[in-house]
Amino acid sequence: MGTVGKQSPLDELIRTIRIKHGTDFSRYRKSCVGRRISHRMSMLGYQRMDKYLGYLKENPNEMEQLLNVLTIHVTGFFRDNSVFETLAKRIFPWIIDKKLSCGPGSVRIWSAGCSTGEETYSIAMQLVDRLRREKVKLEVEIFGTDISEESCRIATKGVYPEKKLEDVPRLFRTRYFEVVEEGYGIAPEIRSCVEFKVHDLFSPPPYLMLDLIVCRNVLIHFNQFSRNRVMFNFHSALDEDGVLLLGKSEAVTGGGLELFELINPRNKIYRKRVHSSCDKEA
Repeated sequence: MGTVGKQSPLDELIRTIRIKHGTDFSRYRKSCVGRRISHRMSMLGYQRMDKYLGYLKENPNEMEQLLNVLTIHVTGFFRDNSVFETLAKRIFPWIIDKKLSCGPGSVRIWSAGCSTGEETYSIAMQLVDRLRREKVKLEVEIFGTDISEESCRIATKGVYPEKKLEDVPRLFRTRYFEVVEEGYGIAPEIRSCVEFKVHDLFSPPPYLMLDLIVCRNVLIHFNQFSRNRVMFNFHSALDEDGVLLLGKSEAVTGGGLELFELINPRNKIYRKRVHSSCDKEA
């Protein structure tokens, strides 16, 4: 009679996180998860994962600290100028024209894996400013989601130190921020059209009929099976001809190729496959 192999310390730790928190990191690339756990271990002075696992089980507060390390990704205001130039000059004008041709409506955007909100607010500023300059009245609904409760709390607060604003265009810095005691706060005009919530990308999409989904440098952490599942969720959440923006180091692969077509290779911008009314190169 065969025996069941003993779990590795990493597998046991992933299982513990799933049981205690509900987040399943087995969908993530093990090399990435292991690297981030090792980073957290070194911060606490642990060299062996089984010893750290014991510490995790005995200290409930450590779970939130570990999750912050596992889910954090690099973000910032207007990160990668060419991406935001493409949004401003090509994608937003196309979305606005489409909305206006269908009568009064709203522009709906989902910033998935939003971290602490800088990118989500950047998208909002870029779109609101475009509508202002063109004197177009359309409702704007921008949703930011992240698996980290702490990241969503910071994003909802919308207050950032001055150093974070280094890449914000001068006009936007003056128009869409206000000085507060703790630094710089997002102005009410932008804050009113943005909301944040905790969401796991493997769950059913929390929003539908979306014009644009932005998910940069998140999928790179998932295995191929999990990427396909997220791609299906994104496809179902987008409106016809909806647009998907990924990070430059990412690409739609596997089963996702049946759901999306590449329309801007440089900036990894895709369009939902249903029918086409947009130029081949966005």
